[in-house]
Amino acid sequence: MSFDEEKREFRFGVKDDLDSSFLHENFDEMEEITVLELEELADALRFLLDLEPHTCPGRGVDIPCILCEDRCSSANYQEVESKLGKGRKTINSSTISLKFEKHDEVEKYLIRKLVRELSRKKLNVIEPEEEYDVGFLFTHEDRWRVDEIISFIVGLFDKVKVMMPEAKSILNSWIRKKVEEIERREMLKKGKH
Repeated sequence: MSFDEEKREFRFGVKDDLDSSFLHENFDEMEEITVLELEELADALRFLLDLEPHTCPGRGVDIPCILCEDRCSSANYQEVESKLGKGRKTINSSTISLKFEKHDEVEKYLIRKLVRELSRKKLNVIEPEEEYDVGFLFTHEDRWRVDEIISFIVGLFDKVKVMMPEAKSILNSWIRKKVEEIERREMLKKGKH
């Protein structure tokens, strides 16, 4: 059989491809985030949120030392890292960059959209460190909301775990519907000829 004959005989099997899911919705293969990892993250956040007011000796005002390029000794710069995030802390401010598990480009896209929405809600979202997905800035004024912040950030991991299969299922349904519409249109065209 020649190449042209093979080419003409090839037919895209829509039914087969629809039955084998386009986007993998099963998150059972996803590594479980353990309670220990979430507790480690909560401990890191408690450390990062243990902040106090501090007047910059060079500027004479209380500005977030973590954003200052001049690392003076009074800033007390420290770092902390866990499997889920990496934090930097000074006496009056801190940042944390978080990383979510992603298996494919769709999941990466969904995380980017989530981060963009968090940014729009003005939740102290900042540019994360390289290879991380989202960053948060905290100042000494946030020290009164430690439990609320920890609950929100730890809860993000649960929300993402639920969001991924739900979003992929919605995408799969939309794709199936569009393919079926295309099939119907093609059948109608064939019926008219």
